[in-house]
Amino acid sequence: MNLNWLGGKAAASVRRSAMDDLIDFAELKAAGLVPTPTRETLELMQLSQCGDEDPAPLLARIAATPALDYALRMLSGPDAALPAALRHVGTFATSQLALALDLLQQHRRGPCADFNYLRHWSHSFAMACAAQALTSEMPVASGPELFCQGLLADIGSLGLACARPRSYARLLRESREAPASALLRRESALYGYSHLSMGAALLRSWRMGHTFSDAVLCQEAPHMAADRDTRHLARLLQLAACMADLYLAQPGERKALVAEMAATSSRLQLDTRVLLDIVDEANANWRQWCNAFELQEHLPPAMQAPHAMAVPALTV
Repeated sequence: MNLNWLGGKAAASVRRSAMDDLIDFAELKAAGLVPTPTRETLELMQLSQCGDEDPAPLLARIAATPALDYALRMLSGPDAALPAALRHVGTFATSQLALALDLLQQHRRGPCADFNYLRHWSHSFAMACAAQALTSEMPVASGPELFCQGLLADIGSLGLACARPRSYARLLRESREAPASALLRRESALYGYSHLSMGAALLRSWRMGHTFSDAVLCQEAPHMAADRDTRHLARLLQLAACMADLYLAQPGERKALVAEMAATSSRLQLDTRVLLDIVDEANANWRQWCNAFELQEHLPPAMQAPHAMAVPALTV
């Protein structure tokens, strides 16, 4: 970028400001400037690593964490006893769920003025429900595992809001009408990290698995994934993000988003009728989760069933 027109001192000031925004992940993490689980959640995550051998300590910690206990039962059925719910969800997915719910509790609001924290979490739950519902057609993992991965798939956006609250607010404000690809480029140019690469870095730091972190990194370009499993998960997350965008859209925005979702799903050779049923199912589940975790204020007016929308790509 040519800054000579500003004059020597002003141009140097702008360059220094830009350099100041560049992110060193290790430094940020050491300074506590990225989303960080509490000590109690870290201990629960450690317990989950040996939960298959002796589940008693993990069950006791879950029972003492009401939000996690409740979420496990929502994923397993309201009548499920806690041990059965843990078996159904799995210990590793339970650690992911504990992490996400802890971060939700810590970051329902924050200093980044143009980052809508509650909308972020509403969108994350929408991605979670979409990913879970897509399991029937894209069985890359179990439904509960995909729910938890969908819930954390956009954690990098929160990471940038925490790391650079003022400059990220300005970037979001200036990029409000820009496509997602433009936002990714602007983030990378300013910080050295996009919200996807920040998300991947956070997930690796929490030991959430290479396949998951790499899939998050490749979410906007699944063909760039290095292996088959990562590519399939990245494609699922990409479609889940399209569905989440649709759920949070205002009525006038929905037709274009349905067409975008149809284009994404057609590349995956998903049957249109089946996809529309999945959209309806995940939408209903998402509203239940939003009600449970007090995110109702970001629910748009109830969405008309996509079957009834006049979108040529989705004609049945």
